[in-house]
Amino acid sequence: MDARAFRTCLGQYATGVAVVTYEGEDGPRGATINSFTSVSMDPPLVLVSFARPTTTARLLVDRPFVVNVLSSNQLDVALQFAGRPQPALQVPWSPSAEVPRLLGGVAWLQCRPWATYDGGDHQLFVGEVVHHDSRHGEPLLFHRGQFRMVGVGVYDLPRIVQLDGRPIAPWVGHAHRLHEISDAGLLET
Repeated sequence: MDARAFRTCLGQYATGVAVVTYEGEDGPRGATINSFTSVSMDPPLVLVSFARPTTTARLLVDRPFVVNVLSSNQLDVALQFAGRPQPALQVPWSPSAEVPRLLGGVAWLQCRPWATYDGGDHQLFVGEVVHHDSRHGEPLLFHRGQFRMVGVGVYDLPRIVQLDGRPIAPWVGHAHRLHEISDAGLLET
């Protein structure tokens, strides 16, 4: 399998951006990820993964950690913990957290170790969420190898019609037509 083509294919799936933080051997540490997912609601479990050769994969075994979901204005934080140091950045550590946690994100989930699994060239870490919080704001996104911000909200257009079948607003009909042309390959991009 062509690894580059596979990576490109996976890059079509837009994700949020988070930093997993934990207490390292020499103080608070963190690593930027976009491989984060919920696993279970009862018990509340989440999963993160790290490449085997990384320091985080070695140090996270049996350690509590926090998944910090970054806000759209935290690109510098994402880059810092992705191995691209930002000299002017003062890392926004929470002074009161029992497990190292960042400030300023749209959400955080503090986890205790639940299980670690083999994931090929990665290790999969499942954590049980013991504390969490969220706030309003726009998350930082990652798509096609680039950091991005949330765009225009998309509505379930085919279902937004009046009882007689006409679109609710004229622009809705125009949007439907644009999608029809695009789907038929008549619109050049």
